Amino acid sequence: MTNYHMPNAINISKAIMEAMLKVRKTHCAYSKTLYEEDRSLFNCQVSTNIYHCIKDNRNRSIEICIQPVWVKPNYCPEYITGSYNLDVVPCNESTRSCPDVEFLSNEVYKYPVCLNTTFIPDQSMTGDEQVSKDNVLPLPWILVGVVLLFICLFIACCVVCRIRRNFKRKENQRRCEESNPLLLQFASNEPFYKSAAFDEGVTFIEKGGKLLCLVGPWGSGKTSTAKQVYESVINSPPIIIHNSLTFSLNDRPLIFDTAISKEITDVEKDQFRDKIKTLYENLSRFGREQFIIITLNEDMEHCHDFVRSLAYRKKDTMFINLSEKLTKNDRIEILRSHFKTDFSKVKHLALANNEHSLGYPEICALFSRCTAFQNICPIVFSCRPLHHLKSHFKKMHESKENEKFLLLVYMSMNQMEINITAPNETLFEILRSCSCGTSENESDRITTQMESTKTTKKEDCYTENDVCSGTKPKNICKNKEYVKSLLSKEFIIQEAETSSYKLQHEVIQRMVLIVFGTYHFDKLLLYSKQAKDLKGWIQKKSYFRNLFTSSRDSKPVLEINGEQWRQFKEN
Repeated sequence: MTNYHMPNAINISKAIMEAMLKVRKTHCAYSKTLYEEDRSLFNCQVSTNIYHCIKDNRNRSIEICIQPVWVKPNYCPEYITGSYNLDVVPCNESTRSCPDVEFLSNEVYKYPVCLNTTFIPDQSMTGDEQVSKDNVLPLPWILVGVVLLFICLFIACCVVCRIRRNFKRKENQRRCEESNPLLLQFASNEPFYKSAAFDEGVTFIEKGGKLLCLVGPWGSGKTSTAKQVYESVINSPPIIIHNSLTFSLNDRPLIFDTAISKEITDVEKDQFRDKIKTLYENLSRFGREQFIIITLNEDMEHCHDFVRSLAYRKKDTMFINLSEKLTKNDRIEILRSHFKTDFSKVKHLALANNEHSLGYPEICALFSRCTAFQNICPIVFSCRPLHHLKSHFKKMHESKENEKFLLLVYMSMNQMEINITAPNETLFEILRSCSCGTSENESDRITTQMESTKTTKKEDCYTENDVCSGTKPKNICKNKEYVKSLLSKEFIIQEAETSSYKLQHEVIQRMVLIVFGTYHFDKLLLYSKQAKDLKGWIQKKSYFRNLFTSSRDSKPVLEINGEQWRQFKEN
């Protein structure tokens, strides 16, 4: 192959030429700027020799000072190591980036394909702008880097969240040290503070309002506020309706306490509207105060227009959101009403403002009545009240207080009530089939109590083999003192001067049944067929719903597996 050499002006020995050669570990520069930087660092001792960064016949990238040669189009310069001179070789034309003009060998940086045989050019770039594929990070490595970056960010976020959570927990513990466990106030009647919402409701009805609608989350005091407003206006016990379709008409105002179903149909709306119209006519005929009070949960905004349609005029209706109307002073006074001890010990609860899953009044009620919750600390409890309530019931079920828990189950499926002088057989069926026995100390306690009251008769108790494996036969006693010994004062209120008791709030009913259903789902279906409608708070377990649902507190629902869901639907 013919070489186009310039006239040889230098007579240099092969040894000196070899000494000037340097093998690079990286490819030669593809731009003039980088080329000039490399040239400035390479000292050519003979002025007639020009700096080259070029490929040699061993496919190495080398730097050398040598006299340049002319290179024809579609050819590339190459250094021949054995003969110590430059030659030209055909360019790989499949790359479509071969030189299309004649050029000097020291300007090879303009044509990267001559410096890197794996070079894939960008067709929108030419000359100095072209970049080698070896200098571009491969896509898989870019993806790996992005994934690693996200993993690092995720780990960093987790660490930060854990640090913040630990800091907050320590801060709460520090503040809790200021408030030792409080004395319980086991009042038969729940305390009530006349809040700003109460005053506004009374004023509205006294000025001729026809329909007062109290809205709020679970445990926000809707029922108690409705009762107090009612009694304040007409000075008589309220009549409370729990089903909007089955109530009887009379000549007195009514309270519809969560009586409107979330899935109420248009036909049912018309029926209810007609009955309310007749009720207003009756109240007018007998000269009574013409008003009704309706309570709605916060998630029933779709029913607001329907409620407004029950009154003749728009101004005759008032909606009050109890959570939004709750002032700082209301919060303090509500909390103060539950305690006889130093209020400063629980002042943090009044300022927590964490009623995401349960209303503030019920948070105060639960916290004031249960020692276990007081040991948790006010702020911690107020953040996740349903979680702590559920955990407490689980501990009851798994401990010597198992029978106390089962009594709560019975009450939950018996309209939240029990008459200890006449409990029905369902209570004892639940105790026999779901209890895992009592400890020796617990049995001794019950026996001692029976002996001390001298009310135990032999025929009142009988032995039943326990369904739990590994437990001893257990005595189930059907007398008043035994049943009374199972009452949990933290969650049960006695009806004044009677032998009847009721659960303190429906949140207790719901969480008790959720825990019971977790352990005894078949029994829940069996005992609730006629006593409790389970629709609405039993859901099929969904991994994706749990993954994407943000829930700081336990959800008031029982999640069941596929087989249990099939059993539930067939029930």
